[in-house]
Amino acid sequence: MFISEVFAADATSNTLNINASFTSFIPLILILVVFYFLIIRPQKKKLKEHRKMIDQIKRGDTVITSGGIIGEINKVDEVNAQFIIEIAPKVEVKILKSAISEVLSKETQKVAAKPIEKGKIEKSDKKNKNQPPEESKKGKDDKGKNAT
Repeated sequence: MFISEVFAADATSNTLNINASFTSFIPLILILVVFYFLIIRPQKKKLKEHRKMIDQIKRGDTVITSGGIIGEINKVDEVNAQFIIEIAPKVEVKILKSAISEVLSKETQKVAAKPIEKGKIEKSDKKNKNQPPEESKKGKDDKGKNAT
């Protein structure tokens, strides 16, 4: 009689242990689901869009590399997965397709291709050099007032 009571108690404790172990995995499963929807899925979508953008690049497009260099596509080398871009007149550079971060739109290309006039920069620099900074004037005035 004594042995049958032990087997009965053992069977009920096994079902409780299985239920307890399953409920301890529920938070872990929820965390994995949240990570999938907040991190993994958006990253896959962004990667897919980037691949599509790279596949649509053609000769004459203006691009920005991941290093920040702006250039115009001169040649597309599908075999080696490279672009040859012109970053200045008669200066060409080979760039991997994966190094392209952005393709500039037509409006942005006009702004990027517009040369900055050197004379305007020099004139503004000369004006700034000839005028003493206002902070130094205030500092001298404050020192004179405090001394009296």
